[in-house]
Amino acid sequence: MRFAVQTALQRESKHLVVVTKSNALRNGLVLWDEVALEIAKEFPDVKWEKELVDAMTVRMVKKPQTIDTVVGTNLHMDILSDLGAALCGSIGVAPSSNLNPERQFPSMFEPVHGSAFDITGKGLANPVGAIWSACEMLRWLGEESDAEVILAAVRKATEAHVCTRDMGGDASTSELTDSIITLL
Repeated sequence: MRFAVQTALQRESKHLVVVTKSNALRNGLVLWDEVALEIAKEFPDVKWEKELVDAMTVRMVKKPQTIDTVVGTNLHMDILSDLGAALCGSIGVAPSSNLNPERQFPSMFEPVHGSAFDITGKGLANPVGAIWSACEMLRWLGEESDAEVILAAVRKATEAHVCTRDMGGDASTSELTDSIITLL
């Protein structure tokens, strides 16, 4: 929670939404809300608010401009990240990172979509989520400029309409990947 507030503090809006379901999960998530309130008091420059996870889905669809930094449990964020990816046009493009803020243990970076075994080996998978996740890892490791170079190549490839089917194109996984590599 502290890491989320500190992250929000670095953003222009200095705004954090704490996702909860404490109205139904009275034990663990009431504590979650209480911890959020206590930590928020340490950072008076951050505007924060609590949002029930079901209301957050509506807000993401109807008022996405009101959202900047979001923190929630793994369960809730797994659902919301899929929704966010779908709202952007494809679950195939969304990166994911599970961070250990203290850096005492490894962090994990992966595409939101997971393994997609049903399309394995068919050339249908969108590589952007995996590549973007690698860029998030580079940022976490302090290699911001390398991450930006890679993301610029992804943008150029997709702006040139080298896109997989989920993005409205007809490129295969390897064709989109090869295009990005060539641009690098």
